[in-house]
Amino acid sequence: MTEAGADAGAQAPGADPTPLVLLHGVGQAPMAWEDVVVALYGSRRLLTPWVPGLRPTEQQVVALSDSAAALDQQLMLEGMHQVDLCGLSYGAMVATRLAADFPERVRRLVLIAGQVRPPRLAMRAQSAALRLVPASRLADAGVSKERLLQALEMSRSADLTDALARIQAPTLVLVGAKDKANQPGARALADGIPSARLRIVEGAGHALNEDAPKALVELLRDFLDT
Repeated sequence: MTEAGADAGAQAPGADPTPLVLLHGVGQAPMAWEDVVVALYGSRRLLTPWVPGLRPTEQQVVALSDSAAALDQQLMLEGMHQVDLCGLSYGAMVATRLAADFPERVRRLVLIAGQVRPPRLAMRAQSAALRLVPASRLADAGVSKERLLQALEMSRSADLTDALARIQAPTLVLVGAKDKANQPGARALADGIPSARLRIVEGAGHALNEDAPKALVELLRDFLDT
């Protein structure tokens, strides 16, 4: 694990701040970033898209590489030729793939509770628990149970090991101190990405955007604005 140099990925003096794209996790919708967006509103252009493949109206979840390619195309259509990219959980895996496949597109990268090779037993247990949740409860939050199950299945077979070395953006890897299940994955990301550093957020769980938004906003500002 190495720490990015002070000037790596720095904003050019007098330039507009780089847009920030926020990718939600499985079981969330884009609105999960509301507290973060409100705090950062006006400081830079913000985009909170559906992670390609997770929108309830889509037919099926797509492979991580296809999701990253679809997001890259969406950024181009939005006029965002370079962005700061932050992803949570499944969104972090898509962000990792995009930063590896389209390195010129990402100035700085923030990965929250991400994984390199998700533990299959844990993913199987999570799928079993999800099957017990009524679809109507998830639909009330704008989330499709079928998409979630497909995303978990996709995650079980994912392996981002070869992608890590291709990431050029200075990277901040975050994981909650209470999120024990994802700490090994966070360490693997920080060790495998050339310009990455790891930060364990005290008192926080898995979804930092929902249970520790103030701490997350401070971390984003410190990392993205310097």
